[in-house]
Amino acid sequence: MGAERDLLVDTQGQRPPQRLSIKAAKFYSLHIMKILNLNLFLSLFLMTACQTKLAKVEVTQDYIPRKVLFGNPKMTMVRISPDGQQIAYLAENKNVLNIWVQKLGDPKSARPVTQDQSRGIFNYQWTYKPDTLVYVQDRLGDENYGIYTLNVKSNKVTEITKPGRFTSSVADTSHLRPNEILITTNDKDPRFFNYKILNLDTKEQALLFSNEEEFGQVYFDKKYRPVAAVKSNKDASQDLYLWNLQQRKFIKKSTVSFEDSLSTSIFYVSVDGKKLYILDSKDSNTSALIDWDLVTDQKIILAQSPKSDVTNAFIHPVTEKVLSVSFHYLKNELVFLDEVTKSHFDKISSQIQQNFNLVSTSQDATKWVIATNEPAMPAAYYFYDTVTQAISEPIVSRPDLVQYQNRLQPMEAIEIPSRDGYQLVSYLTRPKDPVGKSLVLLVHGGPWARDTFGYNSYHQWLADRGYHVLSVNFRGSTGLGKKFTNAGDLEWGRKMHDDLLDAVKWAIDNNITDPNQVVIMGGSYGGYAALAGLTFSPTTFAAAIDIVGPSNLETLVATIPPYWESFKTTIYRRVGDPTTEAGLKILKERSPLNFVDQIQRPLLILQGANDPRVKKAESDQIFNAMMKKQIPVEYVLFPDEGHGFYKSQNNRAANAIQESFLQKILKGRLEPIEADVKNSSAKMITTLQ
Repeated sequence: MGAERDLLVDTQGQRPPQRLSIKAAKFYSLHIMKILNLNLFLSLFLMTACQTKLAKVEVTQDYIPRKVLFGNPKMTMVRISPDGQQIAYLAENKNVLNIWVQKLGDPKSARPVTQDQSRGIFNYQWTYKPDTLVYVQDRLGDENYGIYTLNVKSNKVTEITKPGRFTSSVADTSHLRPNEILITTNDKDPRFFNYKILNLDTKEQALLFSNEEEFGQVYFDKKYRPVAAVKSNKDASQDLYLWNLQQRKFIKKSTVSFEDSLSTSIFYVSVDGKKLYILDSKDSNTSALIDWDLVTDQKIILAQSPKSDVTNAFIHPVTEKVLSVSFHYLKNELVFLDEVTKSHFDKISSQIQQNFNLVSTSQDATKWVIATNEPAMPAAYYFYDTVTQAISEPIVSRPDLVQYQNRLQPMEAIEIPSRDGYQLVSYLTRPKDPVGKSLVLLVHGGPWARDTFGYNSYHQWLADRGYHVLSVNFRGSTGLGKKFTNAGDLEWGRKMHDDLLDAVKWAIDNNITDPNQVVIMGGSYGGYAALAGLTFSPTTFAAAIDIVGPSNLETLVATIPPYWESFKTTIYRRVGDPTTEAGLKILKERSPLNFVDQIQRPLLILQGANDPRVKKAESDQIFNAMMKKQIPVEYVLFPDEGHGFYKSQNNRAANAIQESFLQKILKGRLEPIEADVKNSSAKMITTLQ
């Protein structure tokens, strides 16, 4: 139940906690992106001319090592095979994340079935063809994914689509067509995706649906017959189409308003294509899970909460009955629609006594994989049999963290009032051994995503170093009702930023922090928020850390990736429309780059060179502008990364550099950083004294 916590990649703002919109499923967690026109020669000259050596600082040894917090886990992304006989998972093989397989209940049979020694593998799934997996991989973080099939008996890997030129993904698998999977690719038109059938035996591809009508997303049943499709309009509303079997084409059924677009989506298509489960906020502030019979056109509300959108649902893979629904306001809440399922959850809870999520089941739903999610405990996996009601011993994802469990701190779920009446759902972790009244304001990416309650490696790491850590769901965040999400429209650097300032004031008023000891940091939109903090509120923060954040909203929206074409008008309405005078004025006024001369406090920038969402040029621009004005700035570039740092050694290096930066500002505990940085690809560590 609910999304599995991100046990794999610990950088902020990279992955969405839930489905976002009717078509944002393909473009998750829009940390919208852009490149700019900049003087490359000046950029390279300034960055290479300002290399500095890493400072050696006397350190305190009382800390959780970064390798324990951010190194490759022993086991993550555990998935059970459809027949319930095997499990697959990601684990380290020669220092790189690869796919492993073992027989269920027989850990001695575990073996790696891929031998990647480059970037690593981060996303895979079982197919219904016995012993066959499929995974995607890009090159150096550019997100132009290729598709690969894998036979786990022979370990044979076959490249289906080549990474680099265009992007591909797996759209669906089906027990009714076990030797075929549905894939999608933009190899013909970079703006839109066609759908193809991949034969897992012959590896041949056959065109199933040519997307000449430019749909943002097309949905199919388990026989791979078209059922529904979504298309964006010029006003950023979305038209929903249903397939007409007689006419053999899609016919427009209804329109989803712009206001409902981030809280309305197709959640599930029935096996026969005659029913949809949809998330719909049309008649309320929060989304409801609705059973829609396409034959009778009857809709039945199955579950809804007054404070939270539906975050997930457990649907039986055979009966297709909704067994439970989850919501997340301050914390995760389960609503059961089936008493037998409730009894299983109650039994598991009584035995492990921790919060947990159901992350995988066999095709008959008799065998489950669950993952625990407690803020102050290492995550663990269990296997549960619904027939025998037996639960396995735990497999801890990061076993080295167990010995430091006494240093892990609880997370507080709180509501912070905004200046204009909103309640900002926020999460606070207090340090066991505080360094003064220091606080790190950790801002999530998106911005159309949200922070949630549970284990957060960044919270634990920063608290362990002596800092209070506060994460705030500012307006524009999703999952908390459409009114709150839509309140962020055209408010980048304004009311969205005010919410963060109100949270800081709350922490000061409640004696949690000192006004001179607050650092703002975050990734993607969180990186933008960090830059906004130094430019729009130049004396509020002691320093800022910008991780892959945009500095110039004009360039951000000017060159969005071609396959985001169907979402472009939504971006314009929510960030600023560069085609209008008023919209262009907003983009200019909200761009930190245009207010560089306001910066008075230290800034650290971290960037992946191949980022397709927030291009390297976004960081280059503000770095060069600050250098020209003789304003101190540090800039670290990872040439083999994209939107965040996926390679374990790079992730640890990025965090080591951030830790060193924070120690200089807030004087917290510091683990030596030289080895982590040396073993990474980090380049251009720059400063101006």
